Amino acid sequence: MIILAVGLIRGKEGIQSFELPKPEIQSPTDVLVRVVEAGINGTDYSIVQENEFDMPPGEDTMTLGHEAVGVVEETGPEVGTLKEGDLVVPTVRRGCGLCAPCLHGRSDMCQTGLFTERGIHKRHGYFAEYFVDDEEYIVKVPEGVEPLAVLTEPLSIAEKAVDEVKYIRAPAFWSCSHPDHSVESEGWGNCKVGLVVGAGPLGFLSTGVLRLNGVHTYVAEIVPEDTPKVQLVKELRAHYINVKDRGADDVIRETGYLDIIIEASGASELALNLTVGLARNGICVLTGIPRGRREVCLDGNLMARTLVRENQVVMGSVNSSRQHFILALDDLRSLRENYGPTMQKVISHRYPLADFKRVFEYREPGEIKSVFEVSEMEAIREAA
Repeated sequence: MIILAVGLIRGKEGIQSFELPKPEIQSPTDVLVRVVEAGINGTDYSIVQENEFDMPPGEDTMTLGHEAVGVVEETGPEVGTLKEGDLVVPTVRRGCGLCAPCLHGRSDMCQTGLFTERGIHKRHGYFAEYFVDDEEYIVKVPEGVEPLAVLTEPLSIAEKAVDEVKYIRAPAFWSCSHPDHSVESEGWGNCKVGLVVGAGPLGFLSTGVLRLNGVHTYVAEIVPEDTPKVQLVKELRAHYINVKDRGADDVIRETGYLDIIIEASGASELALNLTVGLARNGICVLTGIPRGRREVCLDGNLMARTLVRENQVVMGSVNSSRQHFILALDDLRSLRENYGPTMQKVISHRYPLADFKRVFEYREPGEIKSVFEVSEMEAIREAA
């Protein structure tokens, strides 16, 4: 059987469609999944725009897409956690098999750099009708999350960022007047102030994680307040700051000192300048990956002085692990319970996979999150 796939073809510019053999189970722990929905994000657009031909070894095509939800159609004889008919989401990164993090399920922390990533780096992705992968890399979607399951991968990035913040500060829970508080307490963020840079899908989901944990949250973007994506973050009861033509000092005067900054847009200059607004023991997590070269003017002495004197941290966080996908699925349920009408608006556009040219050549006004509808799944429609 031949299946439709969408991605890059070596020697051709732009997004293309091509045919591949339907993947087959090769090992006892393999799982065959029929793709139902596949999310489209900035990385996909960037790969197409830059013509990044990072194909699987020996191949001239690469299927794009690293956000997906699908239905199990077949399992290998040793698969123990999944069965035919299960709704599932796949993870993205595959470890090098050499370093300690990869050998212990944390390929997001790979030390060798020899990892691969589905739809991004040397592995076919999920803009296709089917995929096969090992049970280890596939997570079952719990009941009640079905309509939002395609958001699991981007939310897992936010989960990892917050997880890193909690882990780093766990030994001495910071800026908190409650003696019984710990990073594992419900509502641990009630005494924290956070800022998310960016109101796109990742910024929105990062805001959602902070708000679920009680963090008093601001969101910084460069678009008018009546923009649909800004309205969504405001519905999470976050405060919006339009930073167009405004500097970091203006932002800090409005927010006060910040316990947490999550950069979710690739806006390196603003995020780095905002580090002077970190509170004592504050943490800034960079998740965006800006392209090209941009020189940023910083007061290096001031930054070094405050980082040292006030125990501050500026760190990067890339990809996520299986545990973060599980956290994401749990929080998607909580987000649906707490902000149901808002969450229904996040996926603003759905397209059949055959419309790939239109999707990559023209961005619809008011677009927030777009997905390909690859095949039918009544459970998603009924739960929505």
